[in-house]
Amino acid sequence: MNRSTREAELTIGPAPATAAAPDHTGHRGHRMVRVAIGAVTVAAAVAVAANHRADPVTAALLSVTVLWYGVLSAIDIAQQRLPNRITLPLAGAAALAVLLDGLATADLGPTLAAWATGLGFAGTFVVLRFGMGDAKLALTVGMVAGWLGRDAVMATAYAGAVSGAVVALILIVIHRRRDVRFAFGPFLAIGSVAGMLVGVP
Repeated sequence: MNRSTREAELTIGPAPATAAAPDHTGHRGHRMVRVAIGAVTVAAAVAVAANHRADPVTAALLSVTVLWYGVLSAIDIAQQRLPNRITLPLAGAAALAVLLDGLATADLGPTLAAWATGLGFAGTFVVLRFGMGDAKLALTVGMVAGWLGRDAVMATAYAGAVSGAVVALILIVIHRRRDVRFAFGPFLAIGSVAGMLVGVP
């Protein structure tokens, strides 16, 4: 047996007895974070549905959107990314929903406002050099806010920016450095939920 063969066998063979044990504490921590995100998401979805109970269709659409925000927030916190397989269909569904609403009411004004606001939000994130995942989620967040009206747009932008800035400041102080990376998707979700609780289409 030559040397390279022996090295290959050592590489692919069973791990030695001294290998590090799995970090179960870390797994428990991630599980607790997911549970917390799930609880907050469900509470937010219920609050949004209750706020729009006069229009069951709107209440259902917005509460389902909030549930997807929860899924994206959990992924973003764990992996620092927002996957296209969720953000793009979500944006497409939002664009279609506001279009169907405009056609049903014979008023495309709110539809055009929603699309313009979504593009404005997404473009702002691109200009500010956020991740493309954030920009794609901002497209949905902006469309929802634009559809719900001016007050929703203001509440969405303000709540998302302030909550994200506060957490960023805390992380900068803790780590004593300015180039701290953190998931911004959850703060986009927070802003959007705030807009849902303020605006009415």
